[in-house]
Amino acid sequence: MRALSGEQFGAYARVQIAAVEQILARHHLMRGGDCSCGRPRPCSVAQSCAQTRERYRARLALLEQTAAWPRVRAVRAPTPRWRRLVVALFGGGR
Repeated sequence: MRALSGEQFGAYARVQIAAVEQILARHHLMRGGDCSCGRPRPCSVAQSCAQTRERYRARLALLEQTAAWPRVRAVRAPTPRWRRLVVALFGGGR
């Protein structure tokens, strides 16, 4: 068994998500509260498919995450002119 590259896994995950969504389209809530396949709610097939879809979406999100932001030094804002004047006139004591 060989490992998939990130690109290959992304393509595989998208195919799996599409297949699961097709299955989920046939499993919806009917008027009586049962699934359209006849199983009582919660339908085990619908639950399994929803979990599979979320698992692949989460892995795709990690695979396709954006680049990290660069770290930026905090820049100290200059003291406003009015404050410099107040300190010059009245001193810096509090």
